[in-house]
Amino acid sequence: MNMMKRIVSVTMLFCLAICPSTYSQTDAHFTHFSEVENFYNPAAMNRDSKLNVVGSLAMQMRGYTNAPVSMFIGANTALPFGKQRNAFGVGLFNETIGLFTNRRLLFDYAYKIGIGKGWMNIGVQGGVMSEEFNGGKLKAETQNDPAFPAGQERGTVGDLGAGVLYVRGDWYLGASAQHLNFPHVEFGKDKGKTAYMDIKPTLYLNGGCNIGLRNPLLSVQPCFLVESDLDFTRVDLSVRGSYQYDATLIYLGATYSPGISFTTMVGGKLRDVLIGYAYEFYTSGVGALNGSHDLMVKWQTDVDFFKKGKNVHKSVRYL
Repeated sequence: MNMMKRIVSVTMLFCLAICPSTYSQTDAHFTHFSEVENFYNPAAMNRDSKLNVVGSLAMQMRGYTNAPVSMFIGANTALPFGKQRNAFGVGLFNETIGLFTNRRLLFDYAYKIGIGKGWMNIGVQGGVMSEEFNGGKLKAETQNDPAFPAGQERGTVGDLGAGVLYVRGDWYLGASAQHLNFPHVEFGKDKGKTAYMDIKPTLYLNGGCNIGLRNPLLSVQPCFLVESDLDFTRVDLSVRGSYQYDATLIYLGATYSPGISFTTMVGGKLRDVLIGYAYEFYTSGVGALNGSHDLMVKWQTDVDFFKKGKNVHKSVRYL
């Protein structure tokens, strides 16, 4: 599984001798990927002039010691110049996997251009990636083994990404790539021993649409996410059914990841706040009872930069 691969690959970093090098995939997976789009794609912004703030917490492989815990908090909005063609976003990602801590500070920019009956966003992402290993908590069979660090080791490097998103009516399609600069993280240079972690680029393809039903209060939102580092590929096929009356919304949904898991989700929105919960049942390896919990909170509101006078804030009646 992808998660097991990540744990093994990062653990191998300090299990090698002097001057080792290894590749690792560090991108986390959030079940509510359709709500944290700009974590995967910097172009997934500027669909309106609203301010969007979202947080997601993924507690994976419950029941296992030192299981991964991932958190993302991000915000984005259109900028008050260029006829709403510009958007800016910022995000903070933190993840613990065993004795490792991965952190990323992200800055996104996107520019909107009209194409046919729709429009396209072209986005770029820049940020800083930090990798930390807490050797003080390592329980080695041999005490004071020089092959293992005794304290904390930390490395920091720049990180780049880019993406595009096309929107037409009720459907959208996006593509992006993370870690385009092949981040090279070095540990222990000040102690005379250097270990390396090379981060592989990760490619994403996402899309979805909103399908209205005969009952105007009901709708269906299918969406998908494909993630690949050209070594491992994960596909998530998701669908949600929604009931919405005025500013109140309730939804139920499910996601299927072939060969990995099946996920159920439930959530609702009251005025400006959307809250969602999901549980991921692993279909192989880890087991269904050691699944993952995913909690998402999203706040969205109108911020009218484009009129004279004080900003106007209104309730949102749709996702």
